[in-house]
Amino acid sequence: MSDFLDHLSANDNDIYDLLISGKQRLTTAVLRELARDRGIFCSPEDSREDLADYLSLLPHDYHDIDGIVQKREPPHRREKTTFVRLGSQLSVQEMKEAATAYAEAVGFNESVTHRPKSGTGYSVSVAYEEFNHTRTRLLQRERHEANIEFLVENGQTVVRLPATDKAKRIVAAIKETVEQKRKEKIIEEMIELTGLTTPALRSKFFTRLISSLPKYKLKNVMNLKVSSLQVGGDGEEEGLDLENDLEDDASKEMFAAVVHSMALSGQNLVQSQEYKELTARGFFITAITWRSEFEHNPNDIYQFDAGFEDRKSGTGFRYQVQGAFRAHKGTHRKSIVHVTDSEKTVLFALIEETARKVLAELLKEAASDESSKE
Repeated sequence: MSDFLDHLSANDNDIYDLLISGKQRLTTAVLRELARDRGIFCSPEDSREDLADYLSLLPHDYHDIDGIVQKREPPHRREKTTFVRLGSQLSVQEMKEAATAYAEAVGFNESVTHRPKSGTGYSVSVAYEEFNHTRTRLLQRERHEANIEFLVENGQTVVRLPATDKAKRIVAAIKETVEQKRKEKIIEEMIELTGLTTPALRSKFFTRLISSLPKYKLKNVMNLKVSSLQVGGDGEEEGLDLENDLEDDASKEMFAAVVHSMALSGQNLVQSQEYKELTARGFFITAITWRSEFEHNPNDIYQFDAGFEDRKSGTGFRYQVQGAFRAHKGTHRKSIVHVTDSEKTVLFALIEETARKVLAELLKEAASDESSKE
């Protein structure tokens, strides 16, 4: 019985782990505030560890723990986005019936809401809980929400979803329900680089993507991740981060050929000598962060991120709009801010369409190269 109760309650060690693990949000000032809420004033000489230890020994009910967890968790979860294009136009009624069937299948385990959107589109939102056993016990139950959009375009359906396994399973379940009712298979189109077998072509996907966004001018490349197709005996990538400030003109040592994955950070990395040497040695870009400026007023600068979940195979395309530097009196503000939902919708569509166009061009180039070799 005592073992069972331990799973339903928090002991002093659990509370201490909770308080001490969130250093960025549960600061010393926040811990003092938690004590003051109980009418307790602690010495200014007490360290953060002392405060956490003292607070963990006090009585806590459910609402106390819940309040600490909410202070501990960041307000915004920046999940990356992905998309899949279905080679068929789904009707609103089909999507409604499929979403309803999914909601009935999961029952009370998940909270599912769905509704028509923009006439021919459909929106499905699923709130669910998952356990992350890498975190301290009181934070292992994580609440997530998957917002999935079905957008009808030119006789096809674009599904935009969070780049998570859970969201992919939800979309697969909805698609399977539609297929069962239609009694036919629906073709899927995704951004994958499996058809680009050379490092040069894979890197070109990213360089063309960032320079081809309609109405946006590339300003800077902030971060690169590169990999090699050569894999060691255990099949795992080795990783290494390199802080690279080109303005200081500091020389950086090159990596040994046995290193298969690394990241470079700095300014104008696509033109850097390090990048060129890595490309010559068989490395290719697998993820990139860049900034582009809108060519019309207001000429805000947006920071984007794009890459592949499986870096070597080039599958699992995902992307993100990290924020914007707003135009202000002929220049731009120094701090990055969140973009609005309407902005994000437009920018996501630009990335998706540009990625499809660039990939189609590169596949043609790859086929042409193969034909010329034969």
